[in-house]
Amino acid sequence: MMLTREAATVWWEHGVPVRMVWRERRWRVSDTPTRLTAAAEFLPSAMTHAPERTVGWRFQVSSADGEDVVVVDIAPEGDGWVVARTWR
Repeated sequence: MMLTREAATVWWEHGVPVRMVWRERRWRVSDTPTRLTAAAEFLPSAMTHAPERTVGWRFQVSSADGEDVVVVDIAPEGDGWVVARTWR
């Protein structure tokens, strides 16, 4: 796993990421994205089914030429998104 905070431009369809531009390259989402969530810290620990908020997404991307495949975590930052973690 590699930690990073590199800006990415993400395109969405039906509320999930489908492609992005990162490191000046075009990538397409090549698997089913997984929503990364967190429960609010101020809620009692005994609360079952606590409401969760989306803190990012994890998915596999493939380069436009199909030669590179990377699993990424993206997280919101300001008005956009950053690639927070990568796995090769």
